[in-house]
Amino acid sequence: MSRSASRLNRNGTAVLVSAVALAALGLVTGYREFLVLALVAALVLISCVLVPRVTSPIEFRRVDTPKFVPRGAMVSITLEANADRPAPPTRVIDQLAGHAVPIDLPEIDPTLSTIVTYRLQALRRGAHLVGPLLEERTDPFGLAVRTVEHDVTDEILVHPTIHSLRLPESGNRMRQTRATVMRFSEDPLADFRSLREYVVGDDSRLVHWASTAKTGTLMVRDHFELRRTTRCVILDTVDRSVTDLLFEDAVEIAASLVCESLERNIPVVAKTRDPHAPGRARPLRDRQEALELFTRVQRTPLDATLAVGQLKLTTDPGDQIFLVAGAASPLIGQMAATGAFTQRLHVIRMHDRSAPLPRLTVRHTDTTSAEQFTRRWNGGQVTF
Repeated sequence: MSRSASRLNRNGTAVLVSAVALAALGLVTGYREFLVLALVAALVLISCVLVPRVTSPIEFRRVDTPKFVPRGAMVSITLEANADRPAPPTRVIDQLAGHAVPIDLPEIDPTLSTIVTYRLQALRRGAHLVGPLLEERTDPFGLAVRTVEHDVTDEILVHPTIHSLRLPESGNRMRQTRATVMRFSEDPLADFRSLREYVVGDDSRLVHWASTAKTGTLMVRDHFELRRTTRCVILDTVDRSVTDLLFEDAVEIAASLVCESLERNIPVVAKTRDPHAPGRARPLRDRQEALELFTRVQRTPLDATLAVGQLKLTTDPGDQIFLVAGAASPLIGQMAATGAFTQRLHVIRMHDRSAPLPRLTVRHTDTTSAEQFTRRWNGGQVTF
């Protein structure tokens, strides 16, 4: 499907102005010659607008367009052009999130496919369409341009920059130790811990008969299992609490924390207050799912932001809870005052140094950028 529209270029506009001036001069002076010249110029302009083809014989197709690209990256695009009849050289303009690139196509042979490769820069995070393609044709005099819009679009997800979160080896061992959680288990196959007296409701399979015979009291075995810690990363999206630039850094931090967890095989749940990208209650399956979530999330006005209750934090969200929010976010105070979260919560406050920050009683890291947070994490300065 294509649509077309014509316009005068700079030369055509100059001719139009001249024609109007000649017509006015002819009317004022009474010289018909000026009126004839103005009429000729008008006829030339009309013919130039109508001469370029109304429709295009060319069909376009993008080949292997990437799905995910990091913000700021140059995206390589391959375009295939085919025509049902010979097509002269023409100019095509492709675009991505406000960044346009002109592509000069050679003469197209109807028996062959013409392939061109070019690059577009992904300047803004988000879900963007590449295209539509704009084909420009000019008249023989170079006075008018007819633009044919080809409805050839592909979605590209421009994801936030993912920062490499690493620790020195000593901090790594300490964090791995803390990441192991001991939990009592009724599974007889779990590791044996100790003996204790029987309590009504205990599994009969746990009875230790030899000790029961010696003591004369029904004794059962306690077991425990070791499991990996779980994480929950929460991104606040209220626009009043953070500037647009700081929000982009907050998205990068949240996405980097999630990807670091996935790399270490730590089950991680990601939640946001954007109703169009809220996240899910279950742990993320892979990096691609995480990238899509943090690509689509946006700042939200207060009346279009998920309420705290809709985050469903009443159930156990995780052994470690990271809240990434602007310094003015009310969610920080609400979660810090919730006893069930205080021992597990680590707040990452985004601020621009414009005002003093209120004191927090929970673990927190105050940062002005994603790069600064990454340096502190990799330097072992973020503890939880």
